[in-house]
Amino acid sequence: MNIYLISNESFRLIDKEISKIVKDNAYEIFNLNKSSIKEVLEEASYFSLDNNKKYLVISNADIFGSDKIDDSITDSLINYFNNPNPNTVLIFTTQKPIDSRKKIVKELKSKYKVINAPKMDRKQISEKLTNYVKENDFDIDYQSVNYIVNNCYNNLDIMFNELDKIMLYYNFPCRIKYTDVIAIVGAELDSNNFHFVNAVIDKKLEESLKLLNSLKIYKVDSTILATLLAREYRLMYYVKKMYQKRIDIYEICQNLSLADWQVNKLYNNGLHYSESELLKNLVDLCNIDMNIKKGIWDKDIALYGFLLDACS
Repeated sequence: MNIYLISNESFRLIDKEISKIVKDNAYEIFNLNKSSIKEVLEEASYFSLDNNKKYLVISNADIFGSDKIDDSITDSLINYFNNPNPNTVLIFTTQKPIDSRKKIVKELKSKYKVINAPKMDRKQISEKLTNYVKENDFDIDYQSVNYIVNNCYNNLDIMFNELDKIMLYYNFPCRIKYTDVIAIVGAELDSNNFHFVNAVIDKKLEESLKLLNSLKIYKVDSTILATLLAREYRLMYYVKKMYQKRIDIYEICQNLSLADWQVNKLYNNGLHYSESELLKNLVDLCNIDMNIKKGIWDKDIALYGFLLDACS
C-alpha cells in the first residue's frame, strides 16, 4: 500500500496515523495551501538514485472534501493513482470531512487506503481524553474532563494540549484534582480572547492582528472569535439604547444578566460608536457566519477582512 488518505479533526491524531505508516523513516511535507498538486505529483514521480522508499505527507488536502476542484486536478490524481511510483508513499491528510461522492475519493478508496475518522460526539471526546490520561498513568474524573471539553473551543488538539499542561504541572502519575484543572485550563486562552475583543473594540488594528495570529497558534476557530465580537457589539448596542431610554443601571444589569462594571464598560465603549456603526458590524458578522456555513467564504480570510474594515 503506497497511497493513503487520512481525515481527522485533530492534528495530533493525524500525526499518530502518519507515524504508524512511516515508522522511523523521514518524510517530506507538502502543504496544499502553498504547493500545487502538480508539484506534489512531480516529486512523487521522481526515482531516487539509491532506489530507497520515499515518504511524502501532503497536508491540507481539502481537495478530497466537498469543495469543487478543477477537472485537471482530478485527472492528474487519477492518472497517478493508476500508475504510481512504487518507491513513493503518498500520505494525504485533511481535517475536513471526506466527500465519498467525489471521483478522486472513489478512485483512491478502490485501490488504496482511506483512514477516515468521523467527527466525534461529546461522549466519544470525553472517552478519548480519559483514555489519554490513563495511558500516561494519571487518573481523572468526569467533572474535570467535562470542564476541559467546555473550555477548549470544541477543539480536540487544544484539549490534548491542556491535558499535557496539567500532567506536566503534577510531574508524576496521580489523580488530577478538579480545582487544579480550573486553575490551569484555558487561563491564557481566556485572557487572549478578552484582549483580542478589547483590541478590536478599541479599533487597534495592529494589536488585533497580532492577538489573532497568537490565537491561531492555539487553533482557536475564527467563527468562535466572530461570535465573541458579535456578542460584544450586540451588548454595546443594547446598553446604548437602554441608556437613551433612561433605564437605570440596576434594571439594565438584570435584563442583560451582567454586573454593573460590565455595563459601565459597555457604555463607555459604546460612546465611540454610532448606532449605525454597531448595527453595520453586527450585520457584517452575521453575513460572515452565514457565508462560512454555506461554504462560500473562508472563515480566516473573512475575519481578517472584517478586522481591516472595523478597525480602520
